[in-house]
Amino acid sequence: MATYNNFTKRFLRILGWALLTVFVLAVGVVAAAWFFDARQSDQEIAEEFQGQPIRPRVHYYHISQPGETVRTIRFMETPVLMADSTMPVVLFVHGAPSSLSFFNEFFKDTTLLNRAQLVAVDRPGYGYSDFGRVETSIIRQAELLQPLIDRYRKAPFLMVVGSSYGGSVSARLAMNNPDRVNHVVFVSSALGPGLERTYPISYFADSPLIHWGVPPLLRLANDEKLAHRKALEAILPDWPKIRSNITMLHGQQDDLVYPTNVSFAQQHLVNARVKQFLLPENRHDIVFNKRQYMTDIILDILTRRDVKEIVRAKSMAVK
Repeated sequence: MATYNNFTKRFLRILGWALLTVFVLAVGVVAAAWFFDARQSDQEIAEEFQGQPIRPRVHYYHISQPGETVRTIRFMETPVLMADSTMPVVLFVHGAPSSLSFFNEFFKDTTLLNRAQLVAVDRPGYGYSDFGRVETSIIRQAELLQPLIDRYRKAPFLMVVGSSYGGSVSARLAMNNPDRVNHVVFVSSALGPGLERTYPISYFADSPLIHWGVPPLLRLANDEKLAHRKALEAILPDWPKIRSNITMLHGQQDDLVYPTNVSFAQQHLVNARVKQFLLPENRHDIVFNKRQYMTDIILDILTRRDVKEIVRAKSMAVK
């Protein structure tokens, strides 16, 4: 009996220390998250690209609707000569939680820089686009990014690259601009309502007593996550409006945004040509672990576009 009691006491002591350790770690993670916002200031971006042959420039614009407080959107773009009207544009749209700095390494790739003007944007609420001010409507997010599509309306070719939640917004941009968006690259993109994992802690973090204690960056992502299904359902009828070419990259081991999003997109993109790349060993990590692979695909799209332009020009010359 004494041995049993000693074992029980020892087990309870170990369990108590284990629970305390988990609690302390959880508190530590949350506390650290208050100081981590996954963004770079304009000055930090300038320092990041100091010494690079082509350095991006940071810009802001302001947009509002009647009765709405003005929204600020920040983006960065690589410079081009004003006389160069033949440069394609590649617009990167990040997921959550993140910011335009998520794509910094693409902006250092000289091969890519020589082929296109690169643009990356802080989605509403992230980075320096009114950090912490959430917008859970995909329709409204696309409206807030529409000035970027308008800015490059004279570009001969516009490609939008959307990662994760950024893919949802990219899809809406393509729906709204079927004659302007020429190609969309969906990377690990959440496109089908309900085709993603929502962890139980997301609902716990949304409870009234907990919500405002969650660090802003995590709160943003969680608010988007919990509203994502309804936001995707709102754009469901408009998938036939997309007429651009589509390339899809998705990890077959992705247990956050399920690979079934690819088949969903193929089913609903009835007026678009779709090409897919399913990566058997990847999870939700393609931008990090397959950056060069992504770059090669973007370059291949640009090359195919160039070839078509050359063939078209020769055909017109013959006529």
